[in-house]
Amino acid sequence: MVCLDTTFLIDLFRKNTAAMDALKKFVDKHETLSVTVMTIAELYHGAFKSKKVDVEITKIKEIIERFLVFEMNIHSAEKYGEIRAILEKKGVKVADRDILIGAISISHGDTTIITRNKQDFEKLPGITTLSY
Repeated sequence: MVCLDTTFLIDLFRKNTAAMDALKKFVDKHETLSVTVMTIAELYHGAFKSKKVDVEITKIKEIIERFLVFEMNIHSAEKYGEIRAILEKKGVKVADRDILIGAISISHGDTTIITRNKQDFEKLPGITTLSY
């Protein structure tokens, strides 16, 4: 399984060649692809800020229909707390939303995330990051 981060999905929306090539490779390998509810929230935030709200919301709904969407649950809340505490003890700063994406993904058994934001996700214990 591979979890698609917000940056990857935005690059797909923008028809970024590298992101589209990476998606094609996953599809060709019949890889299970997921997104987290946190990623969906970030996409909605961007959609409501855009000039073409309806167009962007349609894209988000397509993602929800096509990919497995991992919800936040008690296990991901626990994993979030654990990861954040580990990072704080090390003095490492990562945005809460990225920790949430990682925690939700891990709690659902998906430990690989594809992102353009590799520098933050690679700090999360238990996460393997892919870039493009």
